[in-house]
Amino acid sequence: MKALALSGQGLTWAVLAALVGLFGQGPSFTPYEPGQALIKLSMAHLPERLEPCRQLSEAEREALPPTRRVEEVCGRERAPTRFELRLDGELLVAETVEPAGLSSGGRSYYLEYLPVDPGRYTVTVRLADTPRTTGFDLEREMNLDLNAGESALIEIGDDGVSLGGVETEESS
Repeated sequence: MKALALSGQGLTWAVLAALVGLFGQGPSFTPYEPGQALIKLSMAHLPERLEPCRQLSEAEREALPPTRRVEEVCGRERAPTRFELRLDGELLVAETVEPAGLSSGGRSYYLEYLPVDPGRYTVTVRLADTPRTTGFDLEREMNLDLNAGESALIEIGDDGVSLGGVETEESS
């Protein structure tokens, strides 16, 4: 009886290993059609506060417990981040992203994959991360040369906008 149980268990493990191997070799996935290139747009940006920090008066500081006496108080809520991505002047992405968190006090996150035809492009990224409602606080223009099967990363972070290295499909 024990030999039958062991052989059944061995057969079960062999079938499971074969299924894992079969599905591990499954269909390949590319986020874009063959012959196209890919632009990855990623943002993790901490926008400005909606209201500036306020200096406390001596009377306000004295009213606080000794362990909580700070020089200034700052609200948590931050401004939404507005941005645009243009390729050769054509608007591809225009988004307003709210800050994360219960008090809207965190970073604004965004990720998008944009398939494009291979070629040379002028990329313009415009960013507004202050409470203003019109205009932009930052504008960056970059040249990008993409071949078929390559991808480039445009990253919007706390330090501004950067263009990551161009990768081929095999290395990404």
